[in-house]
Amino acid sequence: MNDDLASLNNCKILIVDDKAENLELLTGFLEAQGYEVAFATSGKEAINIATIFLPHLILLDVMMPGIDGFETCRRLKSLDKVKDVPVIFVTGKAELSDIVEAFNVGAVDYVTKPIRQEELLARVSTHLQLQALINLRDELISTLRDKTLELEKLSKLKEQQLEASQQFSHLGELVGELTHELGTPLSVISTAITHLDDKQRELNQKVQQQTLAKSDLQAFIDNSAQSYDIVLSNLSNAMNLINSFKHIVVGEFSGAITEFNLLDYLYDIQRVLHPKLKRLPHEVQITCPTALQITSDAGALSQILINLINNALIHAFSQSTAGHIYIDVSHQNQQITLSIKDDGRGMDTDRLNKIFDKYFSTRIGQGGSGLGLYIVKNLVEKSLQGHIEVSSQIGKGTHFCITLPQHMAVNEQS
Repeated sequence: MNDDLASLNNCKILIVDDKAENLELLTGFLEAQGYEVAFATSGKEAINIATIFLPHLILLDVMMPGIDGFETCRRLKSLDKVKDVPVIFVTGKAELSDIVEAFNVGAVDYVTKPIRQEELLARVSTHLQLQALINLRDELISTLRDKTLELEKLSKLKEQQLEASQQFSHLGELVGELTHELGTPLSVISTAITHLDDKQRELNQKVQQQTLAKSDLQAFIDNSAQSYDIVLSNLSNAMNLINSFKHIVVGEFSGAITEFNLLDYLYDIQRVLHPKLKRLPHEVQITCPTALQITSDAGALSQILINLINNALIHAFSQSTAGHIYIDVSHQNQQITLSIKDDGRGMDTDRLNKIFDKYFSTRIGQGGSGLGLYIVKNLVEKSLQGHIEVSSQIGKGTHFCITLPQHMAVNEQS
């Protein structure tokens, strides 16, 4: 194991299976590789042991007494202590619907019995390495944030450099969220293709043995159609996310004035924020005319909206509250009005009067630079040739209102 990308020494694995022979077989495989192993024979026992043992990986059977493996996985993913622990289903259930259900409840992989030692160990090693790299990434991000905070306190950087850095700071988070979000559809696609390849091998073997029945061929055709539907659906989801991300990022760095459909662009922004939003109880709701075309700096607009949405997610809502962010668009006399409103805690007059001031922040010392809304105001006025206003009431939320020309001339670009 010296060639592993990340050290897997002392990794702990929880095996959940109601069959003693399966527990014995898996324990033998894993302990021979140096893993520390614990086991459970039911879903309830697995949940109790997992919260104490805190494994790095869980191997989970589907068919067990009491709650089945799918429900066990759902409950594990609802517990803070173990929600991020990768789960691999190891089961005799090989129907495609079972495989899809496994991924829907939060599994990272699916291995069918009879167990093939080399395959199982390879998948275990892969997912342990991936989780170790994710943890390492999070540590590096945390370290980077701490170092950034120190630099802000010492700050010998010029104001222009600091503003430019802050202006694009959200892109690093978006990249990390995109990478994580693509994992599920790609895993489903890989599993569906592997499943189809296994069925093709079985069919070919029957052809060679001259035992192929018409029912075998029909079953293969039906299975192929189902597999292709799953692959195409997940591929479409992945491509939509990648295309939305590409439109947003390219636009932010180009600074070009282009014509685009505003509703489609707002949906692109919503898609790239979806990985973050789906982990929170809050919703972003968009209301915009379907055919509204505008000519503007799309990159500046995305920076403004992402900043305002993130600002609401950080400041507007308490952790126990399911909040709403409403983006409403109207147009009249060649003017666009964007309303970004939340139903959160709101602000008092003192904070409201300082909200666009440079370096004003309620989170200084906690990662806030006080440049976010200052940059938003500059982008609205300089890049979009528009105007921004804010109003707020304690307990009722905050409302940003942006007006901008529907069609900017190219020579108006700042």
